[in-house]
Amino acid sequence: MTSHETVTMPPHKRLGGPERLFRVKMALDPHSGSQWGTTVSGPWMRGLDGMPSSAALGVLIDDTLGGAASVQRPDGLWAVTTELSIDYPTPPTCDGQVVTSRGGIVSVNSHGALATGTVEDESAGTLAVMTLRSRYVPGVPEIPDGDRAAQPSDPSGPEVPHRESLLSLLNASISSDDRQVRLRVPEDAELTNASGVMHGGIALCASQLAASRWLSAEEGMTLASTRITYLRQLEIDGGIEFVARVVHAGRTFRLVEVTAHGPTGKLCTTATVAGYTEPGPPFNSRN
Repeated sequence: MTSHETVTMPPHKRLGGPERLFRVKMALDPHSGSQWGTTVSGPWMRGLDGMPSSAALGVLIDDTLGGAASVQRPDGLWAVTTELSIDYPTPPTCDGQVVTSRGGIVSVNSHGALATGTVEDESAGTLAVMTLRSRYVPGVPEIPDGDRAAQPSDPSGPEVPHRESLLSLLNASISSDDRQVRLRVPEDAELTNASGVMHGGIALCASQLAASRWLSAEEGMTLASTRITYLRQLEIDGGIEFVARVVHAGRTFRLVEVTAHGPTGKLCTTATVAGYTEPGPPFNSRN
C-alpha cells in the first residue's frame, strides 16, 4: 500500500454521517488512482446473533469501490452504483484490529466503470472480495463550503457514539414471523450520502442484517456472499423497511432475498444473500 505521506483525500469525496458511524476513513493514491480506506473493528460490528458480522463492512466497501469508480468520471457527471457483489471468505473480529480496503478500476468508459477490490484485517486475513458496477449520470451534488466543513467525519466533529451492535448503530428495529423478517431503519440524516438519500453502504448493511436472521451462528450458518442491485435512490423520508424472505433453506446452504421500497412504494434495492454452514476442521487423510 502507498505510504500515508503520498496519499491525499480525494477532493470529490464527501465524508459524512455514515463514515463517522462506521469509523470509515478514505484516501486516494494520486499515482495509481486506486482508492483505499480503513475502519477499526469493535463491538459495534456485532450482528443479530451477537457475533461479528460482515454486514459491518458495508460503508467501507461502498466508499472504496464507489470512490474508485468516481476518479475517472467525466466532468459534470456523477458516479452512481448500480450493482455490488461481495464474497466473504471470513467474518471480521471485534478485537480492535484495523481493517483495510483497497479498490481500483478494471474498466471504464463514458457511460460507467467496473471496479474491484478487497478488504483485509491486520492478520492478513481476507474479509471480502468485491466488484462494483457504476453508471455516470448528469449532475454533481452541490455541497456548500459551510456544510462540508461541518461534516461529522472531520476531526473537529462530534465523537463517534458508542454502540454494541449494528442494530443499535442504525437505530433500527426488527420483527419477524415464519415467512419474513422486517428490519426498519428510521429517518436519519446521518445515514445519507451527498445526494441526501440513503448511503449505498447503509442499504447494503441493512439488507445483510435483515437476511442474517435466517443465517445465524446458532444454526452453524455464516454469511458467504451478497449481490445487491440499486434500482432507484432510497429516499429516507419516513424511514426504510428491508424485508427478507427465504428462497432456499437447505441444511448446508441458504439463499435469502431482501427488498427495500421507497416512500412511493416503488422497489429501490434488491439483494440476494447466501449463507453456508461453517467449515469444519481441516481434513486429515491419516485419520
